[in-house]
Amino acid sequence: MSDGGAPEGVLGETTGTLELDQRDQVAALCLTLAQQARRTLDIVSRHLDPALYDNDAFATAIKDLVLGSRYARVRLFIVDSRPLVPQGHRLLELASRLSSFIHIRAPAAQHKNFNEALLIADNLGYVHRQFSDRFEATGSFADRRRALALCDRVDELWERAQPDTNFRRLHL
Repeated sequence: MSDGGAPEGVLGETTGTLELDQRDQVAALCLTLAQQARRTLDIVSRHLDPALYDNDAFATAIKDLVLGSRYARVRLFIVDSRPLVPQGHRLLELASRLSSFIHIRAPAAQHKNFNEALLIADNLGYVHRQFSDRFEATGSFADRRRALALCDRVDELWERAQPDTNFRRLHL
């Protein structure tokens, strides 16, 4: 899909694999999946990609997800959060307000060099970038087998990870 058009589809229904190669395409697919998610959203990112996730539309999609169901869960696995601390980020601000639903973790020592980027919605749809600093990606609205395989990778990272101390709040 190199024509620059935004991918369209319905989470859990529209089959087929999308090949993306432009930032706008990847951002549009990430936003659409987040808007359609009803239970879970997992994001693995080196710096929580501001070009994809630091915008009002994406933050609203996350907020709607977690406020739409008491069972909703969002996991943010940020490989290197240091650049985000001084700059701020809409998702981090939202996570501080909705900490019961949005969880942030940093990698264990053996995963500090993890360089892929993932977004998985409801264990059905996904966006996978083999290299986090590039916008070439594959994605799908309805590939449960591939989404579950990616979820297994996220679960492995998550289980070994620690809460990110850069975002602890002091309540005085």
